[in-house]
Amino acid sequence: MKNKLIDAALNQYSIHGYHGATMRKIATEVGIKPASIYFFYENKETLFIAAFQQLLDDHFRQMESVLNNNKNSPVNQIFSALLHGIVAHHKGDEQRTTAYISLVTSPIPKINEHLNNHMLHINDWLVESLGSFLKKSYPLMSSCEVDRVIKQWVLIGNGVFWGIKLYEGKDFTEQVELADQMIHTLFLELEEKYTK
Repeated sequence: MKNKLIDAALNQYSIHGYHGATMRKIATEVGIKPASIYFFYENKETLFIAAFQQLLDDHFRQMESVLNNNKNSPVNQIFSALLHGIVAHHKGDEQRTTAYISLVTSPIPKINEHLNNHMLHINDWLVESLGSFLKKSYPLMSSCEVDRVIKQWVLIGNGVFWGIKLYEGKDFTEQVELADQMIHTLFLELEEKYTK
């Protein structure tokens, strides 16, 4: 039942936003009385925090999967594959992506706290995971430089993520291609700096 409630909450959130996604609408979608939701979740905020956490976990699992599937590729291809993995994940379920964007920009302080904690976790994971690939490919690269490259990739990835809702069709494809070119240029600079 909890999974059904989370799915209904995300659906309602993607359609109506936080204030419009009422417990009554969520209960109706699931086929229960609104009061029954409180057996599983203390209030609307805790339900949406649980839904948001599921979105964050799904996103993180996708990133882990892409990294694992590409761990033997050249480092520039790993970074590119992660970008494309994020695109495929979010384009593959635009309803949840709409809910994710709504929750990221929500007025709920606890969701903002969850997001900040999640982003710290993701950043630590990226520095550890991608950092090891960078250091393996460029042993002379400083930790500061590794951090800078990962931050640049995050910035590119964030731009593509927001582009999912801003651009359609060819325009979005062009955004992804441009992001890929930026990653390619970044690695050309690293090759020039660390392999000559």
